[in-house]
Amino acid sequence: MNKKAKFIISLLGLTTVGASAYSLNLLSENVMIKKSNMLNTIDREIQAEAYNKVTTEKIGLENELDDSKNLNNYFIEIFNQVNGMNFDQIKSLPKNHGSPLPYSNLHNQMLKLGLPGTENLWFYESYITSANYERKGPNWVMQSISTENFRNRVADRKNSYFNNNTIQVPDKFKAQNKDYVGTGWSKGHMVPAGDNLHSQEAMNQTFLLNTNIVPQDLHNNQNFWYRLESFCKSELVNRYQNVTIISGPVYQPNLVEILTEEQLKNRVRYCRQNEKKFVKYEVIGEGNVAVPNYLFKIVLVEPKDNLDPTNDSKLPATKQPYLIGSFLIPNEPIPHNALLTDYEVPLHEIEVKTGLQFFKRLNFQTDVTPLCEDPKNCEMMTQKQLLPRLIGFARSQRDLNDLLADNKTIDWDDNLNQLVDGKLKELKEIEELRRNNNNNKI
Repeated sequence: MNKKAKFIISLLGLTTVGASAYSLNLLSENVMIKKSNMLNTIDREIQAEAYNKVTTEKIGLENELDDSKNLNNYFIEIFNQVNGMNFDQIKSLPKNHGSPLPYSNLHNQMLKLGLPGTENLWFYESYITSANYERKGPNWVMQSISTENFRNRVADRKNSYFNNNTIQVPDKFKAQNKDYVGTGWSKGHMVPAGDNLHSQEAMNQTFLLNTNIVPQDLHNNQNFWYRLESFCKSELVNRYQNVTIISGPVYQPNLVEILTEEQLKNRVRYCRQNEKKFVKYEVIGEGNVAVPNYLFKIVLVEPKDNLDPTNDSKLPATKQPYLIGSFLIPNEPIPHNALLTDYEVPLHEIEVKTGLQFFKRLNFQTDVTPLCEDPKNCEMMTQKQLLPRLIGFARSQRDLNDLLADNKTIDWDDNLNQLVDGKLKELKEIEELRRNNNNNKI
């Protein structure tokens, strides 16, 4: 091989090695670039995913914030109905004024059963109420009592008085004591004052006109209605664990007008009715306080848990169902011999007449049975057993005479006659003391 060939071969060999090295370097750089691009792509995808996640969370938080603001505005609107007070002012109200929010275990206990409605709700120490601004009284009042209510008797009715110190009710919607003066209607408690002997404040709150009082027939108030109240707080409270009571007014159609021949001829097209029904009720005073034509009282009792006699630990056995009784009572004098069961009606009937739903959180198919299924469960005190209290209520000899005339069909035994004689003596002493005081002033 000549020198020229060797030189060319040598040159070609060196060039191949250099080209190979160059190709390797170029491949390595391409790999690194691709790797870098892949990493960058992955980083961008992670960043995009993270951004999307953060954005989604941000939108979710903004939506929640908007929902909170809307809910807050809703509550502000509700609480602004409380006579122009804002939420902070409402929260700082002294408890003697009650609250638009539940603040005790008793309130929560009643809430678990379901409230009849939510119009103008207000929570007091011993009851929850819904005020009707148009009719100047409650739509309904709910209470729950047990033997605990009567253990400590510290309250005195003499320290309570009827008033309209309902801070949540605008003045233009408030009932006044003067609305009742000279009307013949009594101020009827829905929650009895006597159910609140454990607390003077709780008793005072039962005398609030707009939240617990309706115009009630005096004879009804002092007789049948009182016997029903006593039945709840004595008979039922002693036999059962808790007694929850909802009371209120009813304004139902009570007037039917038969159309005359002339009216029938002049009926509008497609009218086929031959009569018209009306709801007629009296209003009293300058405030036009509405007088209901009926009153309702719904009683739900929770039985004491039965104890299994075979269980030495005496642990409660299966829980018994609630018992319920619903009563619709005319706002008028009730006959002395009337029974509570005479005024028992299906719960559905009172719901339809009032537009309220009672104990809606209970399953009436499995959780509730009728209270008066056994009539003995609904036996109240008799009119004769009530007479000692009515004698004590008398404020004049005329009251005593009226009481004797109203109950002349009852057998007045020696004990009752002695009570009458004692009351008559007391009234004469009071009258004599009054005359002496007047003479001294002269």
